[in-house]
Amino acid sequence: MTAFLLPITFFSKTYSYSFAETTVMLAFPIFALLLLLQLYRYPSRLIKIIPSAQSFLLAGFFLVMQFLAMFLSYQHSGDSIQTTGIIRSVIFLFGWMMTVYMSWALITVTVTNYHEERLFIKSGLIGLIVYMIIVLVPQLLVTLNNFSIRPYVNTIAHLFERHWMGRDFYVGGSYAVTNYRLNGFEPEAAFLANLLGVVYLPIILGIAITKQQFWHFKKHFALEKIVTWGLIVSILMFLVLARTTTGLITLVVAAVLWFLWSKRDDKIILIIFGIIAISGIAIGYFFVQPIHDIFYNFLFNKQGTSNRLGGTIALVLTFLSHPIFGVGYGFTGYFIMDYVPKSTTYNPEFQQVYRHIGYPILSDGIGWFATYGLIIMIPALWMLARLIIRSLVLQHELKIRQSENWQWYLGIQISFIIMIILVAVSSLFVIQIFLWPYLLMFFFYRQTLINQEKELTL
Repeated sequence: MTAFLLPITFFSKTYSYSFAETTVMLAFPIFALLLLLQLYRYPSRLIKIIPSAQSFLLAGFFLVMQFLAMFLSYQHSGDSIQTTGIIRSVIFLFGWMMTVYMSWALITVTVTNYHEERLFIKSGLIGLIVYMIIVLVPQLLVTLNNFSIRPYVNTIAHLFERHWMGRDFYVGGSYAVTNYRLNGFEPEAAFLANLLGVVYLPIILGIAITKQQFWHFKKHFALEKIVTWGLIVSILMFLVLARTTTGLITLVVAAVLWFLWSKRDDKIILIIFGIIAISGIAIGYFFVQPIHDIFYNFLFNKQGTSNRLGGTIALVLTFLSHPIFGVGYGFTGYFIMDYVPKSTTYNPEFQQVYRHIGYPILSDGIGWFATYGLIIMIPALWMLARLIIRSLVLQHELKIRQSENWQWYLGIQISFIIMIILVAVSSLFVIQIFLWPYLLMFFFYRQTLINQEKELTL
């Protein structure tokens, strides 16, 4: 059952807009069934997924603070199209909390030892390779004006692609056909960049940095490296081809982290590859029009940024006006509309979309502070900081003791730190960290950390 967890999360289509997105995806009923089956097979594991008293207190504290924030915000907003309303916001909050609990419970009962850990990661990476071949490569052909592949791309998009409500991104049958940009099954290109860069790139980087024999090509160590590095290069390539600022920035940050963590012999190879890549991009920028367009339009001279700028300014002002409790889930859009500079609203997207269906959060990191306030964000960041410190301590101990499978666990902890850094970078833009793949990976890293601490008696 462990092998099904990550591959299922690729199918991200939602079948309703009335509940939290994760609860109306294909993954939700399948994960619920897998959880029940696993508990049926191993009844003794039931006790492991009963939350502690501290967890109940934290969840209760979170809900009370959000109820209070939503109630106070409702006094200002009333019934507005810019909010989801108190009742719907509460329904959404419970849906997200159920997702967090199920993700933790699934990892707890299905990933319990070294072999299951490797199966969880290997099945995810194999799923990623299949996803690239049957979804991303055809979308790439669409962007290269291969018209014969369009019916196939539109068909699988109709079955599995997640859409935003009220947007015209999909009028051509799919996002890729309409916009000539890669998105996988995600609603936009930026979310594909997040999926590849935050969920999958860190773990394969950790494997490469620690030089593990992950794929088990017996007596073919060079082939191991070729496959691992080839997968990294493929992910980096798709980050570029997604044609989004998020993907390009993720690529740069990930490449720097890969270099800094690598050993000396790998650093030499990376320097050579880096020089070749930079030279190729520079030549392509001046002489190959598609490459020029990608970097010019999405990095050096990105257009249509007025809504992002205005929304970010509004989020900062929203947080500064409600620093303690925040404005509550579902009410952030109302205050963005209140504080957004008027000079940034004279554009078609604002006038035709945001004014009528609500202003989305376009900088999630600031959005978390504006929505939840310091009373929730400070404890959350404190708990995350403690987890990071524990990971760094474990990495140090693994290098010293070199216990059984120490390279595997060292690679996992390096991947965890890389993931946190890339989440921080992506949160400057948009990233939905409460979706299934992000939560499953986070709790996987956390669980392996706890298991290793127990094994090493830290």
